[in-house]
Amino acid sequence: MKRRPGGVALVLVFAARASLARTPVEPELGSGGTQLEAQAHFGVSTTPFDVPALKEAKGQAFVITGGARYAVSETLSLELQVPVVLGSVAQPAGSYVDAAAAGNPQLGARYRFVERRSGGSVLSVAAMLEVGAPLASHAADLMPNRVLAIADGIEGRGNPEWFTPGILPITASSLLYWTSGPWSLAAEARLPLLVRLTRADLPSTTSTDSIGFAAVVGGEARYRLSRRLSLASAAQLFLDLAPISDHAPGVSRVQDLERLSLHLHFGSSAALIVDLQTAVFGELGGAMFAGGLRAALSFH
Repeated sequence: MKRRPGGVALVLVFAARASLARTPVEPELGSGGTQLEAQAHFGVSTTPFDVPALKEAKGQAFVITGGARYAVSETLSLELQVPVVLGSVAQPAGSYVDAAAAGNPQLGARYRFVERRSGGSVLSVAAMLEVGAPLASHAADLMPNRVLAIADGIEGRGNPEWFTPGILPITASSLLYWTSGPWSLAAEARLPLLVRLTRADLPSTTSTDSIGFAAVVGGEARYRLSRRLSLASAAQLFLDLAPISDHAPGVSRVQDLERLSLHLHFGSSAALIVDLQTAVFGELGGAMFAGGLRAALSFH
């Protein structure tokens, strides 16, 4: 294979498979600064669903997430994420029914405890703890549950704390970020702990557990092509270590996600990102494709 710049992104997808990039759009934010973020991904997905009579959730959906960050100091920031899903769910007879659902909002604190600068390079390491509000939608007809499952598939099953109804999520994570010249690398590991509060209208035929535990690791590599333009490649790996509900036999507990992104920079205070993402392996391999936009605007 020829080593041309156009092939770098594809190589990085597989090189970073062991690592996620749910990092802030622009990590640098000065003390007292505020950053507003918005994400809208539209995709199609066929996702496992833990109900024996409905073993999969199939359809298309807009996954919309609003977020905000406030830098209390140079090392400490508070962060909020609010997910909402607008979808169309396939029915057994072949028709589609529109449905909307709210996810679990997340409130967290991020602390940067290492920062090293050497020449033009910067290395930082941060830790984060998030607690979610158990507000995800659910109903006896399972339509909100299914549209949340579709959204979870669109995001590579990597955000169970957002899209699992009836649970209190607590998520610890660590982030490593390095930049040098035009290159930026980020690696993240998250450990969502899901504590069940209710059955979320799941039928009695679904076996549920009181506690679920997962691991999500991933990474992103970004190359700045010009002052206003960057190309990024990211990969994510989801490990369902202790499912909060018993899966159907044969459902994999491991899921990958690959993403290519184009970053448009508007000075140091705003960015717009175009995403394309899919899965190659696992239950979503060949059954999920999505694209969309992310945007961030900082105030100092």
